[in-house]
Amino acid sequence: MVSPAFIAFEGVDGSGKSTQIELLRQRLRNDGCEPLVVREPGGTALGEEVRNILLHREEIALHVDTEALLFLASRVQLFEEKIRPTLAADEWVISDRFYLSTLVYQGWAAGRDVDALRRLISVVLGERRPRLFVVIDTPWEICQQRVGDSPDRFEGRQGFLEKVADGFRSCAALDGDTVIHIDGEGSADDVAVRVWEGVCSALS
Repeated sequence: MVSPAFIAFEGVDGSGKSTQIELLRQRLRNDGCEPLVVREPGGTALGEEVRNILLHREEIALHVDTEALLFLASRVQLFEEKIRPTLAADEWVISDRFYLSTLVYQGWAAGRDVDALRRLISVVLGERRPRLFVVIDTPWEICQQRVGDSPDRFEGRQGFLEKVADGFRSCAALDGDTVIHIDGEGSADDVAVRVWEGVCSALS
């Protein structure tokens, strides 16, 4: 049995990461664990307000740097309020996104300086970081079909989804952090096997 850890799933909306989070939760439950599953931004009262502004309040014009700072504020609150106490109790934490999304969405895809963003994230988050990032790598064409006609503020931008998919394949995490890329094509159960094998290998 792998020791409990803080894991963040990343990928383009429609990649299947939410499905894989649920399948990993079920697997851990079958092993007698009850992981904390959180979404980012969100998971706290502050985080849910930030989520609403970032994803749904399109009448509020946001500079890309403002987006990054709002994400980071939500992230710090989530870690201190929910994640840190859970890790202190030696329990699993699974997050739907964390800082790698900021590097990709606000940096790589939006054209901001990724190295500057990386420095900002490092200063703000400090040690508030996952032990492992799991990137579900699914072709953006498939993701686009799954997202359909209801894109959020980000996916609705012309050509943005392709840049995001490329960013998750290319953008490096902070020094010392581990990222594994999992092939997202095939059945959900097949992908879940790859995820579990990748997690066990990375955390062992």
